[in-house]
Amino acid sequence: MNGFSGNTIPDQEPHHAVEAEQALLGAVFHNNAVHGLLRDRIGPEHFYEGLHARIWDAMGEELAAGRPANYFTLAPRFRDDETMVAIGGNRYLLALERNVVTVVNATGYADKILEAYRLRESAALTSELHEAIAAGDESAARQITADMQKISTGHRDGDAGMQKLSAVADALLNDISAAYQAGGAVKDYAWPGSAELASVIGGWRQGRFYIIAGRPGMGKTTTGLSWLIRTALHGHGVMFFSLEMGRNELTEIALCDLAYDRRNRVEYRDISSASVTKPGFESRFNAISAASQRLGQIPFVISDKAGQTIADIRAQAIQYSQRLASQGQRLEVICIDHLNLIRASDRYSGSKTAETEEISMSLKQLAKELQCAVICLCQLNRAVEGREEKRPSLSDLRWSGAIEQDADVVMFVYREAYYLERAKHDDMAEEEDRRSRLELVRNKLEVMFGKHRGGPCPALEFYCDMGCGVVRDMEVPR
Repeated sequence: MNGFSGNTIPDQEPHHAVEAEQALLGAVFHNNAVHGLLRDRIGPEHFYEGLHARIWDAMGEELAAGRPANYFTLAPRFRDDETMVAIGGNRYLLALERNVVTVVNATGYADKILEAYRLRESAALTSELHEAIAAGDESAARQITADMQKISTGHRDGDAGMQKLSAVADALLNDISAAYQAGGAVKDYAWPGSAELASVIGGWRQGRFYIIAGRPGMGKTTTGLSWLIRTALHGHGVMFFSLEMGRNELTEIALCDLAYDRRNRVEYRDISSASVTKPGFESRFNAISAASQRLGQIPFVISDKAGQTIADIRAQAIQYSQRLASQGQRLEVICIDHLNLIRASDRYSGSKTAETEEISMSLKQLAKELQCAVICLCQLNRAVEGREEKRPSLSDLRWSGAIEQDADVVMFVYREAYYLERAKHDDMAEEEDRRSRLELVRNKLEVMFGKHRGGPCPALEFYCDMGCGVVRDMEVPR
């Protein structure tokens, strides 16, 4: 078998990526959409192993015919394939599906396959070029050189991903002009839930990866949830993966946020059967009921299963995206709470830094693949607690600099009131100063930008009421 020994282990021949070929085919088995995303980039001719080329081709034919590409549709096609029979039959198809590590890295597998293909073709053409030069055949040498230049681009599509700078500039100007005419961004941005935030980032942008980081108690979840409820209120599809809090608790916070009135506060601890006997329950219940009706009208869903992998998140996101598409909407924002609770693959088991790097890179790839914004909440390390100045910086991101590298925007959430509430003093004067300062900052939340690709890194101030799950622009607390 070309590229395999009898037990399906790749031979040590140069310029092949057999394991990447196996992983790519397995990814298609897990999600047929992978084939459609990559079929214009990679074809059967790019595979080193002939059997893999035939499987890739057969997958395309099944999908084109409106059938799924899975074991049951492909097995009959390969029952009499000589290579398949030689390595044990169609159980190899099952092995391809079972051994895939992650669907999200499918584009990475394709890149490896294309690179190996380019190296193989270049080596063969180099040999032909030497022969043509030795024979004095200048015409053949020129043709071979041209073929080598084509191979070096490595893409099947016409422009190989390239575009003239002037054409890109024209497209950008058209987008800006359309936004001006419409009074705001109209294409790649979803409303971020805050005019203050929009003034800095424009909106949640397709293909971008955002980090909202902070220590426990700073209000990461409350901030993300409050902003994204308003994103959904503007009609943008939102999917919120809560790997820590349950959907009931998140829904209580969301209801209190929507029902918020500074003169008649409803805290989420008041939404329980134990609170029905407390004074004012009827008024609170009416406010929550009205908020519930608003919540039911927005494209916002919660997934609260613990221990999810990137592949789990991706599969659910695709499913929800398809549901929204059937309703004339699209999934524009995915939020994950939080990065440190995403279950990594077994590839780097035992190395938290390597696992975090893998997850961070996969989230960035997910944003590009699904053409939506991916927002991930993130815990900071404990070093913050040992400093007198507790406002965080990029060096406080836990475990890996890869988060800083992969993210397009990194925001830090900080509440001075959290620390003041826990720093009582025996000295009367100091205690009085603490209480005075606490009253000034009790409802203030700071969002500091540690990174903003292509933009400023300011510090913003927001109004917050943590008991009610509320974060608002400072000018409009209600």
